[in-house]
Amino acid sequence: MADHRYLSGNALVCGDNYAVLTNLPDECVDLIYLDPPFNSNQFYVAAFGDKGVVSQQLRDIWRWTVESQNAFDRLPRGQLRDSLRGVRLQAGEKSPMAAYAVFMGRRLAEMRRVLKPSGSIYLHCDPHANAYLRLLMDAVFGDANFRRELVWSNEDQSGFKSRANNWIRGHDTIFYYVKSAGLQTFTKQYNALDALTIRRYDKVDSDGRRYKIYNNRDGTQRIVYLKENRGAAMSSVWSDLPSFQKVNNTGEYLGYPTQKPVALLERVIEASSNPGDLVLDPFCGCGTAADAAASLGRKYLGIDISGIAVRLMQQRLESRGDVTAPVVYGLTWDEFEWESFERRALAQRDDVEDGIPGWAWAEDRVAALLNAVPNTRKQGDGGVDARYFGAMDVGRKEGVIIPIQVKMHRAPSVGRPDMDRLLGVQTTMNNRGLHAPMSVMVSLYPPPEPLRVFAAEQGRVTITTQEEGAVDYPRMQVLSVEEMLRHGERPKLPPVDPRSLVGDTQDKMLIL
Repeated sequence: MADHRYLSGNALVCGDNYAVLTNLPDECVDLIYLDPPFNSNQFYVAAFGDKGVVSQQLRDIWRWTVESQNAFDRLPRGQLRDSLRGVRLQAGEKSPMAAYAVFMGRRLAEMRRVLKPSGSIYLHCDPHANAYLRLLMDAVFGDANFRRELVWSNEDQSGFKSRANNWIRGHDTIFYYVKSAGLQTFTKQYNALDALTIRRYDKVDSDGRRYKIYNNRDGTQRIVYLKENRGAAMSSVWSDLPSFQKVNNTGEYLGYPTQKPVALLERVIEASSNPGDLVLDPFCGCGTAADAAASLGRKYLGIDISGIAVRLMQQRLESRGDVTAPVVYGLTWDEFEWESFERRALAQRDDVEDGIPGWAWAEDRVAALLNAVPNTRKQGDGGVDARYFGAMDVGRKEGVIIPIQVKMHRAPSVGRPDMDRLLGVQTTMNNRGLHAPMSVMVSLYPPPEPLRVFAAEQGRVTITTQEEGAVDYPRMQVLSVEEMLRHGERPKLPPVDPRSLVGDTQDKMLIL
């Protein structure tokens, strides 16, 4: 059954965009902009927040897995499957590029399905994979619906990229396709008039309108008003929008490693949508597309797998003052249910799903579900899989940090030793000067009743925040993914700290 939850207004969705896309109804989106991973084979450090604190590593590393093979095998016969077969022949049957192409191809097919006949799609990419992405776009949308290859000139000869012993890369590519050629929404864009041109309109009529006089070849004259000159029509090369490598002191830059300027997205949105239209960004990152859509009177649907990115988007949009940014967690119990979990080979620590190790896949999604920060250090994490950063405890004059442990084993997945270990982590954190009054244990299936009793026996703590005042919370809580996703249960937690991270807390947490 199609999911219409995201279509009535603005929404941010934390989850796998493929799962969200497959549940959207046909032809419901007016414009799609996506800036996906580029298969760069890199980790990107995301350093954002009001103090520029390093808070997450973003993966752009791919590997062919059992799930990659299964996803390819499930594709119906047709041009997309043939194109992916070509990618595998060219790049290697089980190469990282092949895994990336399968990942992207499946999602592009869903994007075409949800796009209206009048809709357009803009795919932002760089040289790592743009040749393969162009092949996939032709396969999915048809080469007859290719409209333009746009070049965003973000040239900058300084910084890290200037060290390359090569021509310095100075642009990104944006592929512009439509659903049905001839039916697309498009408003031609024009470059602003320069000061010299404006000065040439040196006459003013009785109504205060500026104009100039042209002499026609037949000896007559004609009046041209300044407001009638829209400027030169924009070409496919955009060199007037500097990247943050060149200009980063405007107050717009949030520290997100793949962030694009709002002006870039405003240009796309103004050209290919109308006020009130729905703009979809399935790899929304820090929310530039959603921000631009809101500023131009469009609805937005932003999707990202990272709970941190979604929280950053929410803060960014709510800072506008007139924009509400509801967050929906696009996760289902079917994604976690053990048979599905096992079938997808995610239960093996060295397996990878869409570039993310199997256990990390589950832990990061649970963190997003709880609005917590996943631990990027999966080995030797001391049992801390995520951390919830609460608002300032007025009584202690410091923020609350809640360690979260996630157990994704068959039932019973949690035992008393696990609970004792989590309490030990909580004690260690407090001994090291961190304020950790609570802890949360999350299992895949509902835990045995004796463990709920044990958690209740740990007592309660009082946390006083400006948002809620003095509230009693359980010192330890235990619940399951099944209970959260099937029955809507959540642990009782204080308000989240909107900054996510403060001071050097992350460094202290990593050594636990």
